[in-house]
Amino acid sequence: MSAAARVFWEQGYHATPVDALCEATGVFRGSLYRIFGDKHGLLVAAFDHYAEGAIARLKERLAADLPPRDALCEALLHYTKVSANLTDRYGCFITNAALELLPNDEVLRPHIESTLRRIATQFSLAIARGQQAGHFDRSLDAEEAGRFLLCMVQGIRVLGKVDMNEAALTSIVEIAMRALN
Repeated sequence: MSAAARVFWEQGYHATPVDALCEATGVFRGSLYRIFGDKHGLLVAAFDHYAEGAIARLKERLAADLPPRDALCEALLHYTKVSANLTDRYGCFITNAALELLPNDEVLRPHIESTLRRIATQFSLAIARGQQAGHFDRSLDAEEAGRFLLCMVQGIRVLGKVDMNEAALTSIVEIAMRALN
C-alpha cells in the first residue's frame, strides 16, 4: 500500500497511470481491479494507509517525553522541516489529495474530512494538556485552537511546495506558539 501511496503522492491521482501503480506495487492489472475495484479504489486504500501512518507519527511526536508546550512546538517544527526539504517538492499526500480531488470526489471526501478532523483533534488534545500544565492560555477553546493549528500546518505544507525556506516556515510556527500564550 505504501508503494501505491507514494505513486499517487508524487504524481497526483489524475496523472497516475494504472501501469505505474502495477509496476510500483508488483500487482498485475487484473489483480488490482479484483482487489480494489478500480484505480480510485486503490487511491482510497492508499490514502487511508498513508493517513493512519501520518496520524500515528503526529500522536507520537505530541506524546514525546517533553513538557506539553515543547512537544507541540517540536511537532509543528517537524512540518516545517519536511515541507522545506521535500525532494522534488511533492508536498503532503493528504493536502495534495484534498486540493486535487475536492470538492467533487464524494467517495474520498469522508476519508479526507475524517483525517483532517483526527489531526485537529490531536492538536486540540495537545493544547488541552498544555493548558492543564499552565503553558497555554486557559481561555482558549482547545478545539478551535486545534483547527487553527491544522489550518496552519496545511498552509505550511502548501508553502513548502513553492520553495519557501525552513526559516520562513519556522517563523510561522513561532507566531502560532505565541498566539497560544
